Amino acid sequence: MEFDRGLATLLAAVIAAVVSIITLLTTLPKEMRAANRKTLEPHIDDISDSVHQMIAISNILLKTKSPESRENWRQKAEIHKVKLKEIRPKVRYALWKVDKYIQSLTRLSDYTLYTLDDSATVQKLLYWGNLFGNKVDQCIRYSYVTGKSPWFYNLWLLKFYNYMFKKVRNDYKAKRNVS
Repeated sequence: MEFDRGLATLLAAVIAAVVSIITLLTTLPKEMRAANRKTLEPHIDDISDSVHQMIAISNILLKTKSPESRENWRQKAEIHKVKLKEIRPKVRYALWKVDKYIQSLTRLSDYTLYTLDDSATVQKLLYWGNLFGNKVDQCIRYSYVTGKSPWFYNLWLLKFYNYMFKKVRNDYKAKRNVS
């Protein structure tokens, strides 16, 4: 079987196109993961520190007795809240679908202070807030390490914990407004 020059050139071009498409499809996901990690890299220390501080300060707020001490811890929480709110838009695309939960987590100390009058409510709030905050941290860590968005199951848990966390506060608010 003999090929004329035109057919051989066409065949070589088709083979080159197929190889370049395969190469593109195999390297693109790796490059996207690397870009996500690079976006998160300068912010990961601040994000992880602030997430943990929001959880810890909310637990400390429960144990404080004096108004001066509560105000001191509230101010510390405000620093980390502002830091998270500043970082969130910068990492929005690298933490796709997690960024809105970071915003919700910034309310943990506010909700804790709001519900301090009712011991059972604040305990429930901190239970769900701790679960929620730890899951946010886990999803951020997963995104940083792998460069991917968290699995559906983890996103579903985030949504559920966020719902329960906000529900405790909203139920308390409704009960307080009725009385």
